[in-house]
Amino acid sequence: MDGLKLLQALIQAESPSGAEGPAAQVVLEALKGLGLTPRLDEAGNVEAVFGEGPEVVLTGHLDVVPAGDPSHWAHPPFSGAYLDGWVHGRGAVDMKGPLVAMLMALKRLRAAPQGRVRFLAVVQEEVGGLGSRYASERLAPKAFILGEPSRRRPMRGARGRAEVHLDFEGKEAHAALAGLENPLFDLGKALAFLEESVWPSSLKLTPTAVYTLPGAHNQTPGVVRLVLDVRFDPEADLEALLARLREALPASVYIPEAVRRSGEVERVIPMVWPPYRLPEDHPLLKAALSALGQEEAGLWPFTTDAPYLGARAPVLGFGPGDPALAHTAKEAIRWEEVEAAAMDYVRLVEALWRS
Repeated sequence: MDGLKLLQALIQAESPSGAEGPAAQVVLEALKGLGLTPRLDEAGNVEAVFGEGPEVVLTGHLDVVPAGDPSHWAHPPFSGAYLDGWVHGRGAVDMKGPLVAMLMALKRLRAAPQGRVRFLAVVQEEVGGLGSRYASERLAPKAFILGEPSRRRPMRGARGRAEVHLDFEGKEAHAALAGLENPLFDLGKALAFLEESVWPSSLKLTPTAVYTLPGAHNQTPGVVRLVLDVRFDPEADLEALLARLREALPASVYIPEAVRRSGEVERVIPMVWPPYRLPEDHPLLKAALSALGQEEAGLWPFTTDAPYLGARAPVLGFGPGDPALAHTAKEAIRWEEVEAAAMDYVRLVEALWRS
């Protein structure tokens, strides 16, 4: 397996959420090249398994966020350009680089398996986690290794996220005849309230979007919708936050739902992604730290598929790449870090087998 060429091909296989097919085909062919018999499940997740005994799942996602304006990139975002030891492009870090490291690890693990390994590349992680939600319903391994980028530092959890909508209602009127009754003024007061308020350290509120409905430029809106991105720790009280917003602001405050479909699978998903924490003294985390020669695990500041997987088995996070480069026009990963992570994955899986 030529891992570098595989990573370049995977980046070149554009795979926005809901259209992961091209990347899935690249991964399927790579797994066949290892002598495995991979399959696509009903949701479009790629899966392969070998060995007998305690099962460890190596997992990550196929989808990527949009690349945005190509002119903002030093190299075309889907070129997979390799320059001075770095592979550039959308998904290099989040998370096609980690997926390739896992595929490279499979080759070594298959030579003398001491247990069972399942490789799982899922769809739609970036938009609600449909792939992992579906796959986790039928899996019960000893542990999951989630390959989100961590600069090769073990991670034991991540913050949760909620998308909160605030709808300010008004009366639609011709702008030439409109008075002061305008929900945009309520929006301004709400933004000032959010900026001036003190929130618990377990919560982070960020206004990210505003929509006016019906959206005409010569008409006062009937509804102004403010979208808040809320990041929260396990100890945060999300319901108390919603209650505080409802009490303070003249708005309908709610968490929306979205219908997600992939392949034969359809789910109605509330726009809440729970936090996840693996206890610091968990024996599998201690085994992982020992195998990697590290003293403590970190926490991702962003949301992952860990809560859905973690409902079935402990989740250990580990991946190559700098997460600060994910979702940016500077996304790139050092190839030698991918190679090193492949060996790390071998050590992790073997340590979990033995534990």
